[in-house]
Amino acid sequence: MAYLLLLPVFAGLLLWWVVRSERRQEFVRQRLHALNRKANDETIAPRLHREQAASFAIIPQNLRVRLDTEFAAAGNRIGLLHLIITASISAIVVVAFTSRVLALNTTLVSLTGFLALTISPLILLRIAQSRYRNRFLNVFPDALDLVRRGIRAGLPVTEALVVAGREIADPVGIEIRRALAQVQIGVQVIDALQETANRIRVPDFHFMVVALALQQKTGGSLAETLGNLSGVIRARKALRQKARSLSAEAKVSAMVLSALPFIVGGAMYLLNYRLMQSLIVDSRGRFMLGVAFLSLITGLTTMYVLVRRALR
Repeated sequence: MAYLLLLPVFAGLLLWWVVRSERRQEFVRQRLHALNRKANDETIAPRLHREQAASFAIIPQNLRVRLDTEFAAAGNRIGLLHLIITASISAIVVVAFTSRVLALNTTLVSLTGFLALTISPLILLRIAQSRYRNRFLNVFPDALDLVRRGIRAGLPVTEALVVAGREIADPVGIEIRRALAQVQIGVQVIDALQETANRIRVPDFHFMVVALALQQKTGGSLAETLGNLSGVIRARKALRQKARSLSAEAKVSAMVLSALPFIVGGAMYLLNYRLMQSLIVDSRGRFMLGVAFLSLITGLTTMYVLVRRALR
């Protein structure tokens, strides 16, 4: 029983280690690029595509293209290996929990294991994409301001984008440089930026592309439009931070309340070993513990989803 309870902890530590190693690799990559500005960093994308193509060899073509698009929306920070590890760990934990703790029948255990196997990679992918979009929006207003200053100084839009791609930090800088690399081989600026917008799925970047397309066709003050867009993004970010600060007390209260059952249960187990032993030895006691744990997880997940929607 103790090993079963520690299994989710070890699974979470393994997943944290995998994500942390990927972040470390990304940090080293950015440092190498900063030390060598003249290096052609656009070779990163083809290399990633080749590695993914090699790992997708047994996957059908349509699913391979879809996975490639989804990984690109997450900034290529996760890959097929992360999805496989997450699905395997989730399936093992769910099957062990439903079979050993809840003592469900084989059909329900298989059904819940299959659901965990299919849903957990999607959750990981959506979380990675959301974090990438947040990182993009944190830097994007600076890029808009730099492009706006370049346009007011008399630079063409393409040259202003070149300056922004060179000076702005990633992920905005690398996305702009990838779009400009397509421009160098003959793709129109609007088409290259539109492809980037479709890949990263940031509505504010879509709006910038639309503004550039309208300015190219009808004219107008592009600098003023970009300045207004930058101001809107910054105001929205300030509003989200204010909402986070106002909801911080509720989050701490939820964390304390979620930790109290484990603390009280551990204290009661130490004070009255024989009374609490029935919750572990008896199958009915294990079922009650499992239902209580599921109720706690359901409540925390519901509060997390509500807070996330309120902070959008």
